[in-house]
Amino acid sequence: MPINAGPEYFAAQKKYLSAQTLQEKIFYTEELIRTAPKHKGSENLLKELKTRLKKLKQQSKKSKKSGVAKKGIRKEGFQCALIGPPNSGKSSLLAKLTNAKPEIQPYPFTTTEPEIGTLDYGGVKAQIIDLPSIGSENFESSIVHTADCLLIVLENIQQLEEAYSHIKNPKASKIITINKTDLLSDNDLRKLNATLKSKKINGLAISCTTNHNIEQLKEKIFRQMHVIRVYTKEPGKPKTSLPITLPENSTVKDAAESIRKSFSHQIKETRLTGPSSKFPNQRIGLTHKLKDLDTVEFHTK
Repeated sequence: MPINAGPEYFAAQKKYLSAQTLQEKIFYTEELIRTAPKHKGSENLLKELKTRLKKLKQQSKKSKKSGVAKKGIRKEGFQCALIGPPNSGKSSLLAKLTNAKPEIQPYPFTTTEPEIGTLDYGGVKAQIIDLPSIGSENFESSIVHTADCLLIVLENIQQLEEAYSHIKNPKASKIITINKTDLLSDNDLRKLNATLKSKKINGLAISCTTNHNIEQLKEKIFRQMHVIRVYTKEPGKPKTSLPITLPENSTVKDAAESIRKSFSHQIKETRLTGPSSKFPNQRIGLTHKLKDLDTVEFHTK
């Protein structure tokens, strides 16, 4: 037992003894080294802790090399990849955005392989993938290259340059999120928002703890998909509960054909209510361009 050790050391020691995984043991051994007394009487203790840490890291490296192959990720529709440095809160954000239940721990590199969830935004679905942290041996650059959108999760704006150095995917759109804003003062949060605006960064300040801007982030991801939601209805009946999803600038004919091939040829009249109409129940033609959340009513021959 170290001489004159503080409460932080004993707290880390207790957590180390209850650790279940190698990553936990590595993390809390590093905490023991950080919080151990630094004087002549503790030299042997520090030496033992550093030797333990070295062995744990070697063990972790061997297990990764001899482990099972990484699970493949099949791209399904619009794909958004969560990337960021350790402990930025990617796993917590995945849980907030989707139906996934990833492992969330206070130590870094908890995510050792991609975790998948599905975002459902008003009936439109997107595949969200939480990648292992930047700097991890398990970081999946291949998914970064194929994703439609990169959701970059940071703790502060200063980490952005490092994150960009790991991204070589000009095709993907990018959304920057500065997480853990619940730890900021009101003044610091105002400064952060002003910086995002002045630098014209496509991003949001968020908190997975208080849900600050989580719904706004979902909408921002949806906007990156460049699709519209269009409801349909039959005469005398309510509109459908789920919309059909169409590319931006789609027409009434496109909506009809998405329901059934050649269905547009059977349409006698179309009535429209929504953002692209001049007034409710407006009569329109097949070439009319639709907008998000329009409702079309088809009258057939």
